[in-house]
Amino acid sequence: MMRNTSILIVIVILFIAGIGMGYVVGFSGQKTVASVSVTTVTSNATATAQNNSQPYDLTLMITTNNNYNSTIGAQPAYYVVTGTGLGSSGNISLPAHRLIKLVIFCYDNGTAPLLNPQYTNVSGTQNGLETIDNNDNVNSSQGTTGINIVGPQNVTNVNASNIAHTFTIPELGVNLPIPPSSTVTAYLMLNETGTFTWACFTGCGYGPTGQMGAMDTDAWMTGSLTVS
Repeated sequence: MMRNTSILIVIVILFIAGIGMGYVVGFSGQKTVASVSVTTVTSNATATAQNNSQPYDLTLMITTNNNYNSTIGAQPAYYVVTGTGLGSSGNISLPAHRLIKLVIFCYDNGTAPLLNPQYTNVSGTQNGLETIDNNDNVNSSQGTTGINIVGPQNVTNVNASNIAHTFTIPELGVNLPIPPSSTVTAYLMLNETGTFTWACFTGCGYGPTGQMGAMDTDAWMTGSLTVS
């Protein structure tokens, strides 16, 4: 009887020890998983914060040798510069409440009349400024006498006689006058969300007033802008 009792006690001790080891292993495993999860979340949050601290880049390009149709012929057009080439400017998306670096390369070397004198003024940008580099895209075949780089110049307005196009978002109070053969850089922050219209406000299109053709066609010299 005593021997049977001893065996029973040993079995009970082993059973309790097994449960204890399983609990410790399980508890340890839970702590490890929780630690990894917290580390991952912290890493993602840090990456997002670092990304938002950098300006959001939007680069546009204005070209002129774009065939509108067989009747009108070549017209100017805005394109979005992407990592794989030129994309449509018909619907541009931008983040709200974040500093945006806007760069516009203008390959049009001619001027056009403004639809309103107010569009000579820079507006809606940081400190009401834009930076202009003039004549930075001239063809090298013009020779050294034809290359005259001027800039960078920080300006609050541009003379009406020296404007090829504008990039204007009327509802957001944004306007950048663009001189011929130039690169314009500006910083802005859009705090209102929604979908707005951007447009060029020079008579650079087709017809007697230059307000047809590219001027009133999406993804040419006008389009939508979504801020979210």
